Amino acid sequence: MRLLVIYFDGLADRPARELGGRTPLEAARTPNIDRLAAEAMNGLIHAKSPGYALGSPLSLHLMFGYREREFPDRGPLLARSRGFEIRDGDVVLAARFASAVFEHGRTRLVERFVRGREEACRSLAEAIAEYEVQGLRFEYRYSSGGDGALFVRGGASHEITDTDPLALDLPVLRTRARAEATDQPAADRTATALNDYLRWAHHRLAEHPLAGVDGDQPPVNVLITKWAGPKPRYEPFAERWGMRPASLPDEEVVSGLLLEMGFHLEQVANTDPETDLRQRLALAKRRLDEGYEFVHVHSKYPDPQSHDNDPARACEAIEQLDAAMEYYWQELAADPGLVTVLTTDHTTPSVWADWPRGKYNDQHSGEEWPLAVRGGNVRVDSVTEFGERAAAAGVLGHLRGEDFMPVLLDAAERTHMYEMRPTPIHRPYRPRPEDLEALDF
Repeated sequence: MRLLVIYFDGLADRPARELGGRTPLEAARTPNIDRLAAEAMNGLIHAKSPGYALGSPLSLHLMFGYREREFPDRGPLLARSRGFEIRDGDVVLAARFASAVFEHGRTRLVERFVRGREEACRSLAEAIAEYEVQGLRFEYRYSSGGDGALFVRGGASHEITDTDPLALDLPVLRTRARAEATDQPAADRTATALNDYLRWAHHRLAEHPLAGVDGDQPPVNVLITKWAGPKPRYEPFAERWGMRPASLPDEEVVSGLLLEMGFHLEQVANTDPETDLRQRLALAKRRLDEGYEFVHVHSKYPDPQSHDNDPARACEAIEQLDAAMEYYWQELAADPGLVTVLTTDHTTPSVWADWPRGKYNDQHSGEEWPLAVRGGNVRVDSVTEFGERAAAAGVLGHLRGEDFMPVLLDAAERTHMYEMRPTPIHRPYRPRPEDLEALDF
């Protein structure tokens, strides 16, 4: 059997007063996804452990069966999705233009997202494109939307801290060696050199004639960095799990992750949540018909609405996604050889104490999220709706990321007796004919 794995990004949430103490998922009218849960085995899952607030790439990395220590971090994954070449030995950071004011001897960020100033950003990027200090070479490559990638070459360490504080009205941070760095001298050297580069870049930007080209916006005068990582080295998903994978991702960093895992990728232009998901499901059907055995559909919604601290809008986005799931029931659900998985990648609260409604918040939280597995001969349970609290009564119980792929393999009847050793590399899936080597007689 084949697997269709549907992620609604940031779907899990916290209760909201204006929704009667329900989460947006619980409050939304969702007959299509509730029907899926009613025909499925259900449970709660956390990619690491409850309480840890994860982002999409690490969550997917863990749920798709890779160890945490194998995660290269977001910097190189974003660079990969943007088409930049990463060489052996490179350290890559996500690097974004920002605006800061200088008060009382310190910086204070007033803008972290520079939008609509592409001509200026490209010219600014050229002004800070190359710099060398302490034997390390810094190369800044601009992408779009104020974002780019910073490459550090010449023996740098990726075990350094971020300079982006992830909020406004805070200082641009000084990068430091991480306490757990395996090579402390290299990490110290890299941190010192990066601080030098960022100071130099600030002076170059502040002197540039286009830094403050738009009078009604603050000047673009600093570069903020985060998510330093090395060149990714993934065992292909197809080898690890024995299935030919395809994905329809909806986020740059997820695209970079799945490209590194060896997925076939297709991009879909973003529209409203319902149209967007219908398009992705239609493309997923084509890929399944072409012989792909694991097809991942990733909708970015309702994550943006939850980040805006707007539970009512998150509820509306979920209802639009549910309307798009009509396509699933019309075109995909009747396939007897298809197991369908519905879940999310993390919890994005649309409600934070002492944080105004409608004001953007960059954070996630650490609660578990619902998981439903429908199709084949699974142990359908008594759960009748897809929600955070309803899922707790399902037969799957409480899972971790490392459980996700084995549970899916089992539901798709692709497992192999664990203690059998037909191939040199131990695999949890039934060997393919090409994996077997016959004895000559």
